[in-house]
Amino acid sequence: MLLGRLRSLRERVRAQPELIGRTAIVLLIKLGAAGLSYAMFIAIARALDAEAFGSFGLAFSAATLGAVIIGFGQKAYILRRAPVLFAAQNQAAVGALNRRALLVFALITILIGGLGLLAVTAWPTTLPAGLWLWATGAAGLFALAEYQQSTARSAGIFIRALAPRDLVWRILVIAFAVGAASATWMSAQSIFAALVLSLAGLLLAQQAWLPPLRPGLAAPAVDDRSRVWLTASAGLWGVAIIQALIPNLSVLAVGFILDVDTAGLLFAALRTAMLLQIFQMAANLVIAPSISRLKAENNLIKLQAESRLITLLAALPLAGLLIIFALAGDWVMSIFGQEYAGSGSILLVLALGFSTNAVCGPTAQMMESLHDERALFVILTVSAAISTVLIFILGFAFGVLGVAVAVSLHSVMWNLAAYIRIWRRHGIRVGLI
Repeated sequence: MLLGRLRSLRERVRAQPELIGRTAIVLLIKLGAAGLSYAMFIAIARALDAEAFGSFGLAFSAATLGAVIIGFGQKAYILRRAPVLFAAQNQAAVGALNRRALLVFALITILIGGLGLLAVTAWPTTLPAGLWLWATGAAGLFALAEYQQSTARSAGIFIRALAPRDLVWRILVIAFAVGAASATWMSAQSIFAALVLSLAGLLLAQQAWLPPLRPGLAAPAVDDRSRVWLTASAGLWGVAIIQALIPNLSVLAVGFILDVDTAGLLFAALRTAMLLQIFQMAANLVIAPSISRLKAENNLIKLQAESRLITLLAALPLAGLLIIFALAGDWVMSIFGQEYAGSGSILLVLALGFSTNAVCGPTAQMMESLHDERALFVILTVSAAISTVLIFILGFAFGVLGVAVAVSLHSVMWNLAAYIRIWRRHGIRVGLI
């Protein structure tokens, strides 16, 4: 049976060389990005003391969640619409969507920054006002970076879409953290200043370099008129917020339930476990434009074949990394510093939960592209609600390990529910089950 599956895989690889080539390029870039991201957080952890790294982890988690709020579903919306518009040679309509997205990002960033500044001024927390402002700026730039990557990929541009943020930016931040590690002024706030300024420069350069990313003055296409765009964006936005909620909320919750130092430990374990997601993320980047195109052609058989093939290719390296976490988790965590050694069990619990996505395949991407985002929103909301309650119950009862269990259960619940929904409603087996 195993030999038969390997022969089938070999035949499918030979039959689709272009798809495999794109997958390989994106996977290599994403692997490099994952390694650099991991190295970036290690360099920051070693440049700061445990309390300062905990504050950084809280602020970064808030910025990551804030980026999804600021993004207003535009990353998913442009992935749905841009491939169709580019295929129709209607780049002006893409420019109109770019203009609309930039305006939305700016308005929501200013609103969040203002409200957050008032909150942290009135009720002092572990996030000082200065750190909150830098984190808000980072959130806006994270949203823009994700949007620009999606737009460029929709135009068939992969390396120039991914490299600036995924590779160059992380190298710059690592160089800053290592070079300034011994400086007396090094703090979570100075790290965020470096994050924001370097990323802003790179995104401006990328927009000038790639014409598909530039905003235009033309009117949006008929299918992108305001009411249709607003309705679709709101649905995609809700899905994105729920998807990002639990991992980032867990860090913020630990800072509230326990202490800032422990929040830093969970942040380090989460970022390490998220290395497993990079393989499925690379598969999603490749399959997303194909989903829209093949759905428009009503070619569901080919859509299933491509999805399962890419999921299988992504799952193979993931298995090896999971074994390393299982056998040497304590050592892996000690790389951040000796104060994090002995937390391998937390890493393993998180890793097992994130591995579910590799087995089930690009469930969220598939449901969004098949215009089933409302069902996905319900699935994610129910799962997130259960996990949010569990985070506080298990957190108070069992500490950080209980929080890790709640985070993993969320990943398992929503992925399995989404897989079943896609199979029953659309007749597509998107993963390996």
